[in-house]
Amino acid sequence: MGMHQDRDERSDAPVVSVSLGDACVFRFGNTETRARPYTDLELGSGDLFVFGGPSRMAYHGVPRTRPGTAPPALGLRGRVNITIRASGLAP
Repeated sequence: MGMHQDRDERSDAPVVSVSLGDACVFRFGNTETRARPYTDLELGSGDLFVFGGPSRMAYHGVPRTRPGTAPPALGLRGRVNITIRASGLAP
């Protein structure tokens, strides 16, 4: 998934992201541009990443996954991401 911002939301509540399955490189950038500076972090199965406050509008993405790294007991091939957020949009 390319670098992007979550601009369609009208909430400043933190974003909570849970990774399951294969590990990935999660790229967490700045609020101004998709370019550097950014930080690459490896997220493994079961890792939780939370970003809020001034970082809520940071560009972020997953440039690659690491196939075959999921815990065998999980019985999952590939990577699943569960993202929890408050959109701030009216129902």
